[in-house]
Amino acid sequence: MSVYSTSLRTQLIDPQFHSQDRCEFRLDNRGQSYMPTMRIGNLGLSKSANHNNEYNAGAGALGIISRIRLMDGNEELDSLRNVAQWMTFKNALKTNSQNTSVFNQLDGNRQGKVYGAPSGFLEMAATKRIREGQADTLTTLDLRECFPFLNSISHLSTKLFENLRVVIEYVPTVKISQGKMVQNTGGAHVANIVKTLPVLIVDEIEDEALVATLDRQMTSASWVSVMHDQANLPVVPKVTAYAEQAVQRVQLRINGFLNKTVSRMMIAKTYENPLHDLDGVQVRALGGNGSKALFKESINMRVNGGNIVAGNGLDSPAQIQGMLSDTWGSITTTPFANQQSVGTDQPYAAAGPLNTIGITPTVPSVLLEAPAGDGTGPQAGYEISNSSWIGLPIHSRISDMSFDIGRTGTFSNGTNSSAGNFQALNIHFFAEVQRSMTVSDGSYKIFDA
Repeated sequence: MSVYSTSLRTQLIDPQFHSQDRCEFRLDNRGQSYMPTMRIGNLGLSKSANHNNEYNAGAGALGIISRIRLMDGNEELDSLRNVAQWMTFKNALKTNSQNTSVFNQLDGNRQGKVYGAPSGFLEMAATKRIREGQADTLTTLDLRECFPFLNSISHLSTKLFENLRVVIEYVPTVKISQGKMVQNTGGAHVANIVKTLPVLIVDEIEDEALVATLDRQMTSASWVSVMHDQANLPVVPKVTAYAEQAVQRVQLRINGFLNKTVSRMMIAKTYENPLHDLDGVQVRALGGNGSKALFKESINMRVNGGNIVAGNGLDSPAQIQGMLSDTWGSITTTPFANQQSVGTDQPYAAAGPLNTIGITPTVPSVLLEAPAGDGTGPQAGYEISNSSWIGLPIHSRISDMSFDIGRTGTFSNGTNSSAGNFQALNIHFFAEVQRSMTVSDGSYKIFDA
């Protein structure tokens, strides 16, 4: 049934509670109904001093959110953990034109790329800045991006959901020095940065006859909720110098999705130590919200006693990227963003030409040790080699799950390169989990499908 603008009234709801760690909105229960087009406005950071900054390139202003939940009293309708990582991946599913012209201004991310002058090479698109007294530093979050539940229902009735709440848990301000929220973590650039006071924007349906019809039609709903689990990949042992390599193969048990029906999965690999994503005080590109490409990487997922991928699994960047696109669709990244080692045998001089994404000197090299002896190869760079997400089609109810991953560790001193692909990693698993709701006699029940 169509809902016309004359049937709607937009309301701005202030938080019931707001601090630098948490924010909560509550919707009054007057028997009214709302459209599922809920969004958060005025979201972001502000500062009371000079020295502008930029939001995290991958997630934009959404990088300030650690966890967000849609609640009915104490009943969780939907939620999302590790918001910045998931939204960074979702932004990569958008087209480059969307990221350079729309979402760079909506949420402040910088995943869109444009040809820059005078070099003529790819540069990050212009976006919002965090600065004093400027309204354009704030952003808007469509809650349907975080809560798939909202895409499965026609409306939210306070007769059925009597105590609707939206609860936001922020990334602690202390982690600003780790690049979780901003690109420059040094000195005056982070001084006096605070989370702003957001508002909840809702569309109330005023047509009572329409609400009554929608209430009668709502008998069930099904959706996929995004759930998260995490495992640790330890340091590759016996790698202490440029000439040394060591093969590591580990099987990680994943228990977070047991007895749940999983459709698609996305896997991201990040440094266990977030400071490894900094070049001095500057976060390079996606930082800890991307996914590291590993040297001689191979992966497979074992579900309920069988492998998802036959044979040796996925053992090349092309295979991993192909499976990712087959599972999630087209991915928008910079050239070589899924490659672990790209560059020239001889690194460019500081005043030399730029590579395809504007890094000088070109890193990493394809050599084990570059002629200059600075250990730039084979190493992952900061901007390339950090969009190597893994996508797998699971489509099973999980009784047993393990992730098999192999890599070859090589050394790096962290100069003009990454901190080294031998470092300990956090492996993040984001899974679409089937959920359902039934409505009967003015009450509802939510359960895993």
